[in-house]
Amino acid sequence: MIEFELPGERTGGLHLPSSHQLIVEGVNIDETLTDINCTVETLNIAGRQLNSYDIQTSTPAGYDGVMVLSKRMASKTISVTVEIDAVVPEVAKEKISSLNALLRSARHIQFSDESDLKYYVTYEGGSTPDDEATKQSFVLDFLWHDPLKYRDECTIDYTNAEALTIDSTEPVQPYIEIKFDTGVKEWSLRNTTTDMNINYSHENVSSVYRLYLEDQTLTKNVTETDAMDGLNIESDMEDFTVKDGDQLVVTPTPAIITIKYRGVSL
Repeated sequence: MIEFELPGERTGGLHLPSSHQLIVEGVNIDETLTDINCTVETLNIAGRQLNSYDIQTSTPAGYDGVMVLSKRMASKTISVTVEIDAVVPEVAKEKISSLNALLRSARHIQFSDESDLKYYVTYEGGSTPDDEATKQSFVLDFLWHDPLKYRDECTIDYTNAEALTIDSTEPVQPYIEIKFDTGVKEWSLRNTTTDMNINYSHENVSSVYRLYLEDQTLTKNVTETDAMDGLNIESDMEDFTVKDGDQLVVTPTPAIITIKYRGVSL
């Protein structure tokens, strides 16, 4: 008779690795903490799929129902169930100590079934392991405070007015560096697809400007001097995003445009 094992089961010598291993700050805990004396395995993950939202409403006088004022993606908790199977309790304690060291300063996690995506989290805690057990499972809870999944940073050497190739399912707010051959006092950046504009004017010249749209900052010169005082008040900086196929136009035409962004997935 042939016996088959399911992922996460250990019925004999055969062991199939988990298909969704937990990766903390680039360290795969299943692979790193597993050795001849202990097996560490990610058994289950909950909370990473369906999004939830914080919705603010108002009840207008004389109307049925409510009026939606705003809708924002809510933070979530990702719960990861981990199993440790050690030869003796002392080995299990050592593995949990190593895991604690990884979790203490964890800023992002990944999973092997979608290794191209990062979740920015803060480790909250979890269930309490049994000090004397050699085989046990426990839950790790991560506060997913920025509830978007991010890809690694991409860099584009951009040509003015060219169609953008953005590897993201959602619009992104990139870093944009603009370098002119000579110093300029005035320039504009326009997304011709969304009709969003950023306009700059200042009495002092600079040949380098950097827009950090995700952080809502603007600098100039190689010394990264604050340049927000030259930003036109009617600029669409807060809402300025790019997506695949958009066109950007910088006027006057610069010598170099560099765009960096992190792809986003829901």
